[in-house]
Amino acid sequence: MTTTSLAIDQKDLIPFSTYKKSRDEYIRKMIAYKNARRVRLDSSISLLFENHQTVFFQIQELVYSEDLTDSEEIKEYIDIYSTMIPDANEFSATLFIEIDDQLLLEKFLAKMKGIEHTLFMKVGDETLQAVFEEVHDDREFTTSVHYVKIPLTENAKSYLKVTAPENAKVSILLDHESLHSEVRLSVDTVSSLLSDLTE
Repeated sequence: MTTTSLAIDQKDLIPFSTYKKSRDEYIRKMIAYKNARRVRLDSSISLLFENHQTVFFQIQELVYSEDLTDSEEIKEYIDIYSTMIPDANEFSATLFIEIDDQLLLEKFLAKMKGIEHTLFMKVGDETLQAVFEEVHDDREFTTSVHYVKIPLTENAKSYLKVTAPENAKVSILLDHESLHSEVRLSVDTVSSLLSDLTE
């Protein structure tokens, strides 16, 4: 995945002392913000739509929690995570497979092998296939975290921009042989994604 022009600059980060004082408030606001961008496909699978704001928070929290001060090390993390910021012609997301029991998780990851080929976004009458950063066809299991891009056609973008969020037919489809799920996006989620297209 390529770095976008919206990539975060190190000078954008909140100074350590300032962030430390207001961290609880930053976390509270980000949890609320992410809730509108999270789609649960199953009790064990969720999709979080990423953008500049979610990625910025992730980097900021990482710098704080790991007490990073080395400029080159921070830049390396910024370069890695900035690739998750979508450009004007795509959505970006992180797919999580979350099961607390390690044995059950391993069995589920084996069961969900090939998930990288079976995730779609339906926008109006179009079905758009998600593109995974990594495909694991060479082994007998998938991974618990996937970074995903959803390329948008001009028709899909136009549909989202001219259709009121409450009327928009937008859903996420997982069409795996072991698990079929289709979830229509809420008005809040569609509204949040629309803001990504207009930034």
